[in-house]
Amino acid sequence: MTGRYPVVCHRELRPRWRWSAWRERRHPLIAGRGEVLVYVVEGAFTTEPADPARCTAVTLVDVRPEHVSACWELTASGRDWDFPVTVTFRCTVVDPAAVARSRLTGGSPWDVQHVLAQDPRPSRLMRVHPVGDEGGLRLALTALLQARPAHQDIAGVRVNRVEVSVGPARARVDDEA
Repeated sequence: MTGRYPVVCHRELRPRWRWSAWRERRHPLIAGRGEVLVYVVEGAFTTEPADPARCTAVTLVDVRPEHVSACWELTASGRDWDFPVTVTFRCTVVDPAAVARSRLTGGSPWDVQHVLAQDPRPSRLMRVHPVGDEGGLRLALTALLQARPAHQDIAGVRVNRVEVSVGPARARVDDEA
């Protein structure tokens, strides 16, 4: 995955007298395979082609399913050891207009990878499992994320947990040296 998923690009199309407005209208965004253009017309978000004179913004949204990973370092019960944990999610855009709306209004998060990496729930398992109990930590994380894979709703995106991987515990390296 490159860049931020699912918003590929966004362009404001007003006011018309800006220098870059001419370039933006001359070279419009074009949706490729698995991408959708979402237009803002008089405050409404639509995926239907709109009159360019009435559009105020356009957002290119990637609607292909994407695997997104979030990584954490969870401390073992021995305090000097960390488990590297990676959880992989399958994200699918189900409503591109909702994604574009959340991107423009700021009402809900739209950067899927950032939201998944900020999940506070794995920190509940800090200092719970001893060194060598990778399987127990994997089962505990799987159970923790079973009912609700994402800790908060992401507008227009369905999130499913795919895999939880826990590496062997490794000694913590302090940066004080």
